Amino acid sequence: MNEPTKIDSLFSEFEKKTKKDWIELAIEDLKGNDYNKELVWNTPEGFPMDPFYTLEEMRELGYLKGYHNFIPNRSGSGTSPRVWDYIEKIHVGNEKKANSIAHEVQHMGADGIHFYIPGAKKIAWDKLMHQLYPNVNPVIIQSGHLTESQVEGYLSYLSRQGNFSLTDVSGGLNFDPLRDYSLTGKLEETGFDLLSTIIKATENMRDFKTLTVNGSQFLNSGSDTVHEIAFCMNVVVEYLDRLTDKGISIHEILNNLSLSLAVGTNYFMEIAKLRAIRIIFDHLIKSYGLNHSSAKNLKIHCDTAGWTKTFYDPHVNMLRNTTEAMAAILGGSNSLSIDPFDAVINDSSIFSRRMSRNISNLLKKESYFDKAVDPAAGSYYIESLTDKLLERSLEIFQQIESEGGFVEAFQKGLIQGKIAEIRDTKYKWISNRRMVMVGVNQYANPDEKINPAEAKFKTLDFSLSDRHLVPARASYYFELLRLNTDKYVEVHGEKKRPTVFLSLIGENKIMRKARADFAQGFFSCAGFRVIESSPSTSLFKSIQKAIDSRSDIVVMCGSDEDYLKNSEDYARAFKSNQKGILVLAGNPSGKIDALISAGIDDFIHIKTNVIDSLRQFQIRLKIIKA
Repeated sequence: MNEPTKIDSLFSEFEKKTKKDWIELAIEDLKGNDYNKELVWNTPEGFPMDPFYTLEEMRELGYLKGYHNFIPNRSGSGTSPRVWDYIEKIHVGNEKKANSIAHEVQHMGADGIHFYIPGAKKIAWDKLMHQLYPNVNPVIIQSGHLTESQVEGYLSYLSRQGNFSLTDVSGGLNFDPLRDYSLTGKLEETGFDLLSTIIKATENMRDFKTLTVNGSQFLNSGSDTVHEIAFCMNVVVEYLDRLTDKGISIHEILNNLSLSLAVGTNYFMEIAKLRAIRIIFDHLIKSYGLNHSSAKNLKIHCDTAGWTKTFYDPHVNMLRNTTEAMAAILGGSNSLSIDPFDAVINDSSIFSRRMSRNISNLLKKESYFDKAVDPAAGSYYIESLTDKLLERSLEIFQQIESEGGFVEAFQKGLIQGKIAEIRDTKYKWISNRRMVMVGVNQYANPDEKINPAEAKFKTLDFSLSDRHLVPARASYYFELLRLNTDKYVEVHGEKKRPTVFLSLIGENKIMRKARADFAQGFFSCAGFRVIESSPSTSLFKSIQKAIDSRSDIVVMCGSDEDYLKNSEDYARAFKSNQKGILVLAGNPSGKIDALISAGIDDFIHIKTNVIDSLRQFQIRLKIIKA
């Protein structure tokens, strides 16, 4: 963001324009339409983003320049300027099998391993770690319920190895008692005692991180970005306070601390999020009297978000994973894990794990994302996003601290209550299709068939949201609708799949097609079969085609003018010959009551709550009970 004086001189003959001048020109081009409504984007986080930015505004954000290239790199070692590790997640059921998978994936592009141990399972570490070298490739251990014996067993195994020193071991423990608290509502004080014990036991292992502050549970439970950042920093402060009370120094805590975040599909926002969280962390540790380099050396791991993944049309998840991985890398993540695209349906396959791993490999080896340390530095748009995220998240951070910190605020229900509120707003936007999910609430694949008995679909209880966080998917309610249809078809046969007939009426081809496309997308979301009629200018022929279709639902698709002239006659004629549900695609205000009297059962339009409407259709068709 240096002032480009040399470049300015090249354009000295042109009159300089301020941002105000450009806005006035835009307003003139809008021909009376509201500039703020038409061109200013209001983010889900609640702040406006302008359609363009100028150098004069960026001068006000000069403080961000001090954080350019504020990402650890290995350029001094002769490698590429920007390096990230791809960490493969492996579930440990059988130690020997998990070890075999670890060796396989390391040969296929994985830089490190993340072993997940279910519960308090006793581990045969010699089998699990056989010929794995955590001094070369990081190994992260996570347990569903970490015990002191598990930790002692792992450290004992490491100390017995003669081919590397404990000081060279990298990786660590993904241990976060406050994450567990936020997901269960049960705070185990012994977790902080165990954490302090581990920190003391590993004080000479400089690249071994024993405390991981997780933020994925916030995003995956529906949080927006500013609250996610704020709550992560509240958790950091909670650990600093609790562990210093147990005799651990701030310096020791920070040496053992890393962050693990989820990254969603809001590409530029996610890039700015990672940048903002490093800056806030820098401000935070300075308030404890520590220096700038402590924040620069903060290790951030990123996972692709579970919130954004879909049960239906799962191959689209590969595209979402790519977007999320790119955002993580450009935002400055030190390591990355990408969940397989089919993880939400069944146990992942060799193919799906390889596809995930190769996203990282492609971005590094073919897209050259490793050739610049911080390619987003200086982007007017991302700098502005970063600044606004900083401002809003610091406000929320301070509010939580004024309530006594993370634990006290959680005990009062403030954190889980706020996230549930944001989640419900997102679900409302998704239900109204204001927020699009490709393959779910728009562009659903009507030919996709899933056997409900073979797929794992967990029904969620959101009534628990006042006690603890409930990780979910944005597509959950649409998936539930479609799964109900598939279960019905599985019992009664494919011939019983609900059929929707689109009746094209009138001569207005544009509106006729637009409303047919809308209705197609609307009913496909629930797994209904949609059939489109050939257009006809004859009202009698259109009605006859609809009757002959013997469909469960008939949708009239035409212009408002056609509805005013013909919809009542259409409804009376259809209802006198057919018992199917008659729907009108549109919202002809002022004539609703007359159309209902004529026989129209329902109306669908852009303001319709798709979830509620489709559920009512399923009830009418006896797919589900009221």
